[in-house]
Amino acid sequence: MTQPQDDDDMMMDQDEEMDQAKGDVSQDMEKERIKNEKRKIRQQYRKLISDTEVHRKELMDPTNNGLLANVDQANKLYKNVFGTHEATLDAKLLVMSADLGMQKAKHLRMGQGGFDETEYISRLVNKMGGHDIDSDQIGMDWLGPMSVEHKSRNFTQRARVVRDPKAMRKPQELREEDIARQENETTKNVMQIAGILEECTDKVNLFELVVNPESFGQTVENIFYLSFLVRDGKVSITEENMDDPNRGMYGDDDEVPEPKEGANIQPMVELTETPTAEDYQGGLLKKQMVMEIDMATWRDLIEVYDIRRPMIPTRHNKEHVEKGKWYG
Repeated sequence: MTQPQDDDDMMMDQDEEMDQAKGDVSQDMEKERIKNEKRKIRQQYRKLISDTEVHRKELMDPTNNGLLANVDQANKLYKNVFGTHEATLDAKLLVMSADLGMQKAKHLRMGQGGFDETEYISRLVNKMGGHDIDSDQIGMDWLGPMSVEHKSRNFTQRARVVRDPKAMRKPQELREEDIARQENETTKNVMQIAGILEECTDKVNLFELVVNPESFGQTVENIFYLSFLVRDGKVSITEENMDDPNRGMYGDDDEVPEPKEGANIQPMVELTETPTAEDYQGGLLKKQMVMEIDMATWRDLIEVYDIRRPMIPTRHNKEHVEKGKWYG
């Protein structure tokens, strides 16, 4: 049988329930207090941000100290910030104040109301124990190079230089036939590279193809000419694992294994069939690449790939002089 609780046990249970109820009420009150405190801080931040926006033009005035007051008020508010929402508002106000401060500094000009050097020196003298700033007799000789002495600028008029029209050289005019000649030269060089690739029985390393060990300039030109073939889909550039024994034997539907770490990956070039509109509709995508090369990289490529002779022959400029004009 269950023994009935005596009066003392019942009173202890009631006390515990009352204490728990008081604790719950206290926690609810604390949560409500924190919530109200957060709401109050957010309201103050929003008002400060709004006032800064409204008085933006006034705050940028060199004589206005309102921006400094705003920052000081924001620092006081931040002491009571303990939530991310309030911290975000503080960051927004900080960014806005920093932007205004930067613009205000840009507008400061010596002698234009932003900074009066004469008044500054006078007040400095008074602060350091000199004469009264309102007195007409202010001894500032002890300041040495900081003594205020406005010097007038002497303007000297220079004689105008008149050039002899006969001695002036007229810039060379670019005619349509000059442009056509350059376009024909580009087309010829592009076709030359295509012909070289047609004679290759296997893929060619990109750098062994375009690098000319005799000329850095022509190396850059070779990359430029090759880009036309890539753009038109006549040439493809792929990265291949030179350590793979099955390289070059994979079909379009075969899965190429992932290269191991430290594998010898090289960019390879080959001629391809020009894609059709159906190929692009079927999901074929064009990819663009920006290739950067400088003389140091050019020298490194020559050494790494042991390039002694250029695959694309060196082009020799043909100089043609006609009526004082030069064509290459």
